Amino acid sequence: MSGCRVLALRRLEDAFSIARVRKNGSMSIVLDQAPRIHRAAHAREYAIPPAVPVIEAIATGTPGLVLDQAVAAEWMAGQFTDPARQAQVRRIFRKTMIGSRRFAVDPLDPRIHAPNGEPATIQDRMRLFYRHAVPLAVDVARRALDGTDPADLGLLVFATSTGVIAPGVDVAVVDNLGLPRSVARLVVNFMGCAAAMNGIRAASDFVRANPGKKAMVLCIELNSVHAVPVRDIGDAVTHSLFGDGCGAVVIGAKRGTERAEPGMIVLRDTFTHLFEATEDGIAVGVNHDGITCELSENVPRYIYNGVAPVVADVLRRNRLRQQDIDVWAIHPGGPKILLESARSLGLPPEAASASWKVLGRYGNMSSVSLIFVLERIAGETAVNKPISTGVAFSFAPGVTIEGLLFDVVRR
Repeated sequence: MSGCRVLALRRLEDAFSIARVRKNGSMSIVLDQAPRIHRAAHAREYAIPPAVPVIEAIATGTPGLVLDQAVAAEWMAGQFTDPARQAQVRRIFRKTMIGSRRFAVDPLDPRIHAPNGEPATIQDRMRLFYRHAVPLAVDVARRALDGTDPADLGLLVFATSTGVIAPGVDVAVVDNLGLPRSVARLVVNFMGCAAAMNGIRAASDFVRANPGKKAMVLCIELNSVHAVPVRDIGDAVTHSLFGDGCGAVVIGAKRGTERAEPGMIVLRDTFTHLFEATEDGIAVGVNHDGITCELSENVPRYIYNGVAPVVADVLRRNRLRQQDIDVWAIHPGGPKILLESARSLGLPPEAASASWKVLGRYGNMSSVSLIFVLERIAGETAVNKPISTGVAFSFAPGVTIEGLLFDVVRR
């Protein structure tokens, strides 16, 4: 190899090292990562290298029934005759920090538990899920795809832990929106609150391999169709947290000659990690009368012990430090999940402000929740930085952490 060739290669390597370059009086930042992304001081100078997955559009929606948390608390307290139990129920609901939730069906309606006078079966609940899920999913998917040529959609990832039926909602979306019959479909069941992150990881890999195509991740959770009669105080915890919702993201692969538009989320990296010896933490199962999600009292401890090492490893391999992270999108599964995640990272609770706002307004919508959080973050306007780097993560049965490292171009 000639000396000129060696020199050229070294200069190329230097071009992708972490550096601060002053040009025409302004400061640009070049980050070494795979894929490598150039961050400039102004959003219009943000260049995307080849085949980088980008969230181009986000849409969300909820059913029309809104239940005030205080009303739900009084109803639940009324299911117990012991005044001490009633007071305990009110404390449980108050500690959720939830103001209201949205539902497809009224979880307080006893007819859900006994349609036609007979106890509800899993088949009853699946029919109820399908009837309410299809119109909501079609509406959200249509809005997410607004401006996208349906012929460009190569993959539809459909995720839910509350409706197991095939052909299901994914097929109804293809039929109602006139999507290509050749679109690949991937159905993700029982990945719990992390299903959106799991789906985005698969969609990102797809568009990298197929840069001329787009992928859509569609999540819907109708927890209300699985409401069960109250038997003990443990049921009060479940009744106090979960809500219904739907969210979709459209992901495309951008080339180096293109610029990121304001509001776009550039996916720099994805990660997943199965915590050791935590199988009891989150369990999703199918019973004769519905789908259940059980949360162990150990979940907060598992989160506190597990989050920081995983995030540190992700940042290290992307040559970032924790102080380089501007926004945190943590699954709003409840106050303990948010607080223990932040405590593990040494962050103040308000660092995940968007997550707290989603929790307060909608409750825990399982896999859908982080799409709501990302939508809120993408819609925020620039204050001091036109480009913000963020970390998003959620938790699946296992216990597993699933997440993203991203840049968002501010409006």
